[in-house]
Amino acid sequence: RHPSELPTGSRAVQPQSMTPEPTSMTPEPKFTGVADSEADVETRAETTDSIREKDSDMKDAEMGLDIPAETAEPAPTRIMLLVMLSMFQGYASMVGPLQSAYKHELGVKHGTANAHVFTQAAVGVHYGKLIARLGHNVFFACLSPRTRVMIAMVFMFVGVLIPSLLVFTLKWHWVYSVFVAYMLSGLGLGIFEVTFLSVITPLGRPTKSWAIVGAPAGFATINILGLTLNSFSMPVVYIYWYIVACLPFGFYIFWQFAPRDKTELRTANFGASLRQACSWMPKMIPFFVAQFLSHFAMENWPAIFYMFHPPKVPLFDPKSDQHLMDWGQFFAITYIFIFLGDSISRRIAIYISTPSVKKRLVFLSFALALIVAGLYLESLAIAILIPLAIFMIFWGNGTIFGLTANHVDSHVPSEHNLAAYSVASFIGDLGSILGGVLVENTHDLFCQGHHGPFMC
Repeated sequence: RHPSELPTGSRAVQPQSMTPEPTSMTPEPKFTGVADSEADVETRAETTDSIREKDSDMKDAEMGLDIPAETAEPAPTRIMLLVMLSMFQGYASMVGPLQSAYKHELGVKHGTANAHVFTQAAVGVHYGKLIARLGHNVFFACLSPRTRVMIAMVFMFVGVLIPSLLVFTLKWHWVYSVFVAYMLSGLGLGIFEVTFLSVITPLGRPTKSWAIVGAPAGFATINILGLTLNSFSMPVVYIYWYIVACLPFGFYIFWQFAPRDKTELRTANFGASLRQACSWMPKMIPFFVAQFLSHFAMENWPAIFYMFHPPKVPLFDPKSDQHLMDWGQFFAITYIFIFLGDSISRRIAIYISTPSVKKRLVFLSFALALIVAGLYLESLAIAILIPLAIFMIFWGNGTIFGLTANHVDSHVPSEHNLAAYSVASFIGDLGSILGGVLVENTHDLFCQGHHGPFMC
């Protein structure tokens, strides 16, 4: 290289001649195949500059600042997993076994007027989510997404505190408390999911890949560990108080480690994003469809839960009273398969990146095919196949969730990030509500011809 082409830092260390010759008389450098002293100086200077640039980039990454595209992504902030875990433990208390415990504590009997009230009130969590998905862009438009996340966590805290304190501890058995508790929790969850994912986007894809595992981990903590302890005579109210205690801890982690100020993702007003929807929404349509179908399958899953009657589950023949397994143990194992399918697939899918629309559609189609195959296996009403079926359904769901997050972060303009998450989650919730409403219909469909001592 000619000295005039060197970086400024390199020219500063060039040997100075006592009697400089005119520029026109300076001979062109010749390559001799041997590094002379001047070349060594150039190499050392360039190496020093390179190291300084890398050190600067590393410092920027640690501070949460924008870094050049060619550099590696920032190290994951794994502790963000605990924020999502604390919220989804609250969600787990509103579906499945803890919902049944809440109903039992209230003294609600099947077939009574209160039973109908309880069922309708329990759906409030899904209505709350549906309202909050888009409503937060209206009612909290003046607040930053970071502030909305903290408000959402307060909603969830109050929603879980109602059954823990008023119902289980103080024995206030008012059936309409279900509506208040579940609606507040649903509003909190609906705001949280979309805003949380948007807020942590500047922390990089590695952080998000860890954070989204908090959802299945939250359900696993309550439905596997919690129910296992409960089977050893631990009162269910302890599980509720554990959930209440975790939420302030998750709130503090988010407040301490989430991006803020200049490092926070700047998003457009929701109305502005919708007016510019033609720039980002058309390519989101396949993800909207997939979200709807996957949420339908997830919320329709309780139909299987109600097919098998305690205390035993017939493993091979639904009409048989042999080869039985304890009901609680069977569903504890099933929840393990749910956790594995949902959590592993999310971490894999969020790293699947391709600019090809066709390839993204292939991945989505594969996920939907797994869900359909899982539903078919469930319809056979053979208990030994249920863990595999539910694993396939939740692997498909986790894949769709991860692919959607990847697409929004990689192919949607950053200013529309929050709007894209909001609309995708809203459509997913429509599927959840439909799946929840049709639980009884699915139960009756799958039970046809499969009635037995412990079935249907």
